[in-house]
Amino acid sequence: MNLKLLSTLLAFILTSSIAICQNYYLGTENGSPTCSSCHTQGTNVSPIYDTWKLTPHAKAYDANAKILSYSCLQCHTTGWDTTVTNYGADEFVKIDSSAKPNYVITDSASFNRVKNVGCEDCHTALGTKDRLLSNDHWAFDTKNKPDYSAALCGKCHQGHSPYYEEWQTSKHAMSTSASLSFVLSNKSCVKCHVAQNFVAYAKNPTTYRDTILVTGSDIQPITCSSCHDPHDAKYTGQLRFQTTNNRVICDECHYAPMTSVNVNSAPHEQSGLALSGDKNFGYRYPNKNYANSAHTYAAQERCINCHVDMSPNADGSPNMGHTFEPRVQACVKCHSDYYTAVDTTNHAKMFDYRGVQTTTDSLMNVLAAKLSAASHSDSTTDLFKEANYNLLAVESDGSHGVHNTKLVQELLRDAISGFSPTTGVETEKGVPATYSLSQNYPNPFNPSTSIKFSIPAGSNVKIVIYDALGKEVTTLVNSYFAQGNYSINWNAGAYSSGVYLYRIEAKNFSMVKKMVLIK
Repeated sequence: MNLKLLSTLLAFILTSSIAICQNYYLGTENGSPTCSSCHTQGTNVSPIYDTWKLTPHAKAYDANAKILSYSCLQCHTTGWDTTVTNYGADEFVKIDSSAKPNYVITDSASFNRVKNVGCEDCHTALGTKDRLLSNDHWAFDTKNKPDYSAALCGKCHQGHSPYYEEWQTSKHAMSTSASLSFVLSNKSCVKCHVAQNFVAYAKNPTTYRDTILVTGSDIQPITCSSCHDPHDAKYTGQLRFQTTNNRVICDECHYAPMTSVNVNSAPHEQSGLALSGDKNFGYRYPNKNYANSAHTYAAQERCINCHVDMSPNADGSPNMGHTFEPRVQACVKCHSDYYTAVDTTNHAKMFDYRGVQTTTDSLMNVLAAKLSAASHSDSTTDLFKEANYNLLAVESDGSHGVHNTKLVQELLRDAISGFSPTTGVETEKGVPATYSLSQNYPNPFNPSTSIKFSIPAGSNVKIVIYDALGKEVTTLVNSYFAQGNYSINWNAGAYSSGVYLYRIEAKNFSMVKKMVLIK
């Protein structure tokens, strides 16, 4: 066959295939067949149209027709694509600068089928040139799979409404990228890391709490449609869960209520528990009364107050709150002195109001140093596990004390006092006849010093360090010792220069001495 003729025939076949596969927009309303023809109450299919028609998408054009210019129509109608002929809305309007707005509708019947943001704008065109259902309409597992990508929403929700740009920088956008293999090997993780799973969980929490639905390239991170239901405006913001004073959609993943605390396990995602002052946040030491900070009851919409604050940026540009990072603009609403009390230009300190984060970090450092000094035998004790659990819980909360300052700092202080590593306690020669506490050596010191003590009979010994104001700093030892002479080392690298007191208690004996740390 002639090569030129073969090339022409091949080109015809290819273009014919493309034409045959070309889908056309049927529209959601105002005609037949359209989505509303079948997807309504009383039919044998899902009545999704009945809830969709109450959403802002269903009114995207109708509610704004008087103010929309021609350039706005691409996001307020269905199927807008000036490069393709497929019955999209762009084919039934034309620019007319003399009109108000600056366009005219050339085919009202056809335009009315695809005005507003209809089903096919997200599910793709599903009709033929003759306005019949295409085969793709039934191909749910291949060509007509639901699209959970944020890019689908982002084709319109960006620019002057920068939801998509902000979401791209958020941790939600990275919810599967860093730990996909781990997530898919732990069924309990998928509902909070995979979009399709969270959507299924929202519809049926019991069945889809720990069921893996998709794998491979189908997996989407926590995207727009994870939290927002494009088909239903029952709840504010088209969220999939109702917002109340003590529960928001964030809590479905960031607040997993626990029935008890197990200090043998590592706490996971504690931010919701911390903010709520939940009784199972951290290990609560016996006979202690723990108080919560104002954030536990003053924040009427919990996480939303600070993490989805939509106040404009400093330069006046719009902010939709979808980076989900806390914002100082939210803090100012309650703390009128915030800008004078905090250096908001310092990213590391911009939420350190009244030194909350500095104090919390200092306590965490002290506790971490204490735990790291523990011996292997120490690490098997309940006292070690309890203290370590509190450190891990505060780290998992991630707010450095902001979510619940009083509770977090009290738990850390109790952990510091409650655990005393035996590492560094050395036995000295001799059999003492009396109780004694020696002056530390060296003194002054930097950063370590040694403290000797003697007990003539076996007893519990407690040695506590205080600052110059008498405030407890740390407990060096609090355990049973047999008769003998002992020496313990204190490393004060985490503390500031100054005068410190140390006190021993053993049976009926107590004594206090002074030492000086100079850095």
